[in-house]
Parts: sequence; C-alpha cells; structure tokens
Amino acid sequence: MQLLTLLIALAVVGDTAMALAPKILVLGGTGFIGSTVSRIAVDSGCEVTSLSRRGTPSPDSDPLPGVNFLKGDATDPAVVQQVIGDGDYDGVVHAVGMLFAGSLNRFASGSGSVPDPGTTYDKITRQTAFAATAALDALAQGGSQQRPFVFISAAEAKWGFDGIFEGSPVGFLHDYLVAKRAVEDELLNNKPSLRGVVLRPSLVWTKRRPGALLPVAAFQIGSRLGLPFIDRPVHVETLASAAVEALFDSSVRGVQDWRGMEKLAESYKANRGAAGGTDGSIAEL
Repeated sequence: MQLLTLLIALAVVGDTAMALAPKILVLGGTGFIGSTVSRIAVDSGCEVTSLSRRGTPSPDSDPLPGVNFLKGDATDPAVVQQVIGDGDYDGVVHAVGMLFAGSLNRFASGSGSVPDPGTTYDKITRQTAFAATAALDALAQGGSQQRPFVFISAAEAKWGFDGIFEGSPVGFLHDYLVAKRAVEDELLNNKPSLRGVVLRPSLVWTKRRPGALLPVAAFQIGSRLGLPFIDRPVHVETLASAAVEALFDSSVRGVQDWRGMEKLAESYKANRGAAGGTDGSIAEL
C-alpha cells in the first residue's frame, strides 16, 4: 500500500513539473517580436527553444538567458517538422514574417532582418506556418488535450478591399495579407487537435526604437478618433505577454485584436507577474 501511494505521488509530481515547465518553440525567436516572446516565456517558467536563420541573437540585441537557440531555415518544411517532432513541444508561437521583400525589410523590421533573395510572403509566412501546424497537429493527435499554436498575424488581415492593391505601388500588401489569411484559416478551421490563437496587432512599437514613434502616434490618434481601418498600435511587451498568456490559458482561442491582446497582457501580469521589459511594458503612448 505504501509503495502504491509513493508511485502515485511520484506521478503527480511528474505531471506538476511538466505543467510548470511547458516546452515551447518560438519560430523566429531572435526577431523583434519573437525575442520578446522568448524572454517572457522563460520568465514564466517555460522551457523555450528558438528556431531562426541567425541562430543566436545579433550582438546588438539583449541577451536571452535560458533560451535554447537552434539555427535553421523555417521555410524548409523538413527542418520545421524535424525540430517539432524531436522536441515534442507543448506549444508553438509563430513569429516569422516580413513586411517588405528584400533589403527594404530592414527598415520595417524591428530586428533589422533582411530576407534571403527570392523569399516571398507565401514562403516565409504561409509555408512556414503550414509546416509547423502540421507537425504540432501530428504530435497532438491522440492526446487528451489540444496543443496551443499562437500565430502573430496582422490587424489588416480583416481588410476586405486588399484586391485593389494588386498592380499598384503597394501591391505587396495584397500578397502579405493573403498569406496571413491562409494561415489563419488553416489554423482555426483545419487543425482540430490544435488550440489556435491568432493575434492581430497593427503597428508594434517600443520606446527603444524612437524612429517608429511618429507613425505610432498617428495611428494612436486615428484609432481614438474612430477612423476606419486604423487599429491602435500594440507595444511589443503587450503582444508578447498576450502570446505567452494564450499558451497557458486553455480558454483562449480564435482571433484577438488589440483589445483582446491588452486583456491577455493584463491577465499575464495578474497571473504570472509583470514582464521584464525596461521601457514601459504593457503600456501605451
């Protein structure tokens, strides 16, 4: 009888340890958004692995102690499937993306990332996410619980008029949004073993990058005035805290706009403590 009690106690301790230290994969974990997600996930007690082209963070980035860095091409489905299959992750955050193709992206990317030549929105967004959702879905099938998959999308994915951009100087926006929507649809409608969460931020900002503060202020004013198609900018700490809280909270699923992200970030603060940001985390202008 004592042996049986001991075995049960050990099993409970093992389950508790797993719950306290979930294994999380962050795709694009050394980028502007992904690195913040990685840091906050570690602060929350997660065992975090980052997969990115550069592997370790750039020298001018903040260090990310506690993160396991993997260098690999997330646009290669075989790489993504092997990493997720070998890691048996409890959840995934997809923070891979680009706004501009080629060298122009360094001016829009918070981490100064420049995509490889020939990279398309479909390849870097849809193909990477489809490979990741398929791999995590395969792990989750047959399990007792859905595994969370958090996709960083864009507020503009709700636009219904992006077809007018085709052939125009901003034609890239059409391809950008088509790729985002394809992932949203696949995650939310075709992966029943996953608990899909889509975060739709508009401009993502931080005081550490003052060059972005002018457009952020314009968006903030436009949002408060109720201008159509203008969403409130989201602080990177708010976005990352929301992503981590969505991993933990099994009731969270579906599309979350800036309101949902702010609510999730506040829940993160209440449940897991304030994020370790240094420039006004979970704040607004």
